[in-house]
Amino acid sequence: MARRETPSASDDASDVIEEVFFLPPLAIARVGPGHAPMPSFSWGKDRTIHGAHRTSVEPAVTLDVQTDGSVFPYVPNVIRFSDEGGLRPVAPFFELWARVRRGKRVHEEPLTSALLEEMGGSTASVRYAVTVANRKAQRRTLSASCAFIGRVEVAADDHAPREILAWSPHNPGEVPLVAKERPIPLGRVQAIRPVRPAGSDRDTPKPFGVDVDTLRLRFTPARGEVYGPPHAVAGPASPLPPGDGLPHATLGGRIHEIVPERNRILNPATPWSSYVNDGPQQQDPQPADSYDGANTGESISWGVVDDTCDGIIEAQVVIGGRRHLAHARVLSSCPDYAPDRRPFYSLSDDLDDRDLPPLQPGPEVTEAEAEDVADLFQRIFETAAMVNLDATRSHGIAENDDYSTKPQPDEQGGLPQTNALTMTSGDIPHARHTSTIKPPHEMTDIDGVHGESLVYAHHVGNAHGRLSDIESLLDFLGADHAHLKRILRPPFGRLRELPSTPPELPNPAFRDPRVPRDTKQDMRMPPYMRDSDENPLSLTYRQYHLVLSVAERLASEQRLRSKSMEHDARLTPAERRVRNEAERHRKGRADTGKEGKR
Repeated sequence: MARRETPSASDDASDVIEEVFFLPPLAIARVGPGHAPMPSFSWGKDRTIHGAHRTSVEPAVTLDVQTDGSVFPYVPNVIRFSDEGGLRPVAPFFELWARVRRGKRVHEEPLTSALLEEMGGSTASVRYAVTVANRKAQRRTLSASCAFIGRVEVAADDHAPREILAWSPHNPGEVPLVAKERPIPLGRVQAIRPVRPAGSDRDTPKPFGVDVDTLRLRFTPARGEVYGPPHAVAGPASPLPPGDGLPHATLGGRIHEIVPERNRILNPATPWSSYVNDGPQQQDPQPADSYDGANTGESISWGVVDDTCDGIIEAQVVIGGRRHLAHARVLSSCPDYAPDRRPFYSLSDDLDDRDLPPLQPGPEVTEAEAEDVADLFQRIFETAAMVNLDATRSHGIAENDDYSTKPQPDEQGGLPQTNALTMTSGDIPHARHTSTIKPPHEMTDIDGVHGESLVYAHHVGNAHGRLSDIESLLDFLGADHAHLKRILRPPFGRLRELPSTPPELPNPAFRDPRVPRDTKQDMRMPPYMRDSDENPLSLTYRQYHLVLSVAERLASEQRLRSKSMEHDARLTPAERRVRNEAERHRKGRADTGKEGKR
């Protein structure tokens, strides 16, 4: 995330900054039209009687930007997700940190104005550059002129907010989607004023542990608006579920405004205004229908874009003729509709899967391993509580394109059904909690929904609710290890594990994207959910093997305890007394040895 350039003779100095870097190196902003950004919060446990230790939102230390550009740390009394202007945006701060060598000691500390001055620099020698872009239309049309990009440069001693205005760069002969004369705002940045308390030193107490003298940059995302060409006035919404299309002659559902009049500023003569998701020489990213105009009429794009973006934040720090560069990344996304629910699969889990060393399980399950698995299953329950499993199951059957109600032959190593029998009594032994649901040929609805009831959503709550308790979870993992392995979808294998020639049948240890059955939706956990490549979602490689490893060791411990209990039951009272006396004698010798060592 950082590098140093132009080394000089000062490398031999006793005190020197070796490099600078941003913390965090990556942050996710969330758009919103609210007047003030969201205060900070963390995830905690609701310990009230009705809370049942579920995840809750708890206020955390928040930095309020003052009119002079400095920050004031405080802890809010309540968390409000909206104000008079609407949903509040999430606007992250990026702190500059330094790796400092003092003599032979090297450590990391915040880059403050005091540290800069000590090393012979100043805030005037620090500059930021923020470059963000929205390339969604470019990705689909393969035309760079359909992207729009904004860039702002600001000095660290300039504390006024700077708006990031984006437009479409283009080659001669190309038509830009966004003209420079009518740019789209993608947010704003502000260099925060560092404040050094009078007479302070390194040991001065800091309010809430926040050093207000640290160099910071804040990125505030855009409002969450949509933009389109002049003809993007009104259009029909598809009345069908995502992924289902309408006949070309069908208007569809409710007519609504596509783009507000003030935002109809885009050029209509670009490839984006004629895009169709299955058109020639165009990309078809998944989900294919995630653009305005899909699933209505001929699925031609209405030429609409939004003001989300992602980009790179750079810092240049010049001290004593030496230039340090630091980089961070920022993503701007839509608001979180369930901020008190944690996903079971996050960016953090992905990074852990990539960067952490392989698991090295010991003979017994450690407390840390048990807590990690329990936290994972708690997050699984929180995700399951937000999912309409009835709808996702129906969509999974549609993706498999198999509405058959005949049991499939057991040629795939005992894998669950992929047709309309999935997660019904026709899907035994995989279906336990849903084994009372009759196969579709005995029901009125193919998707397994009786009238207005959501039978699968009801079952998923019961199934995962009890597993959110750590004691119940550990009992389940040890007692039902074989069933767990049966219903847990394995991840795709590492490249080193995949054979050069894809096999005809699935490997039970991992999936291969070249094997057709490994790309089919079924009831294995997590059921009927898609990853970014349209394939069935699984836990990460690391999560999957951690769960199985813990379950295997718990099952082994339970078998040993069971054998010990069976052995005890066969002992006579006299044999049991001899055994107990030997145990006490052995324990006494062990305690004496420990005492001697002390």
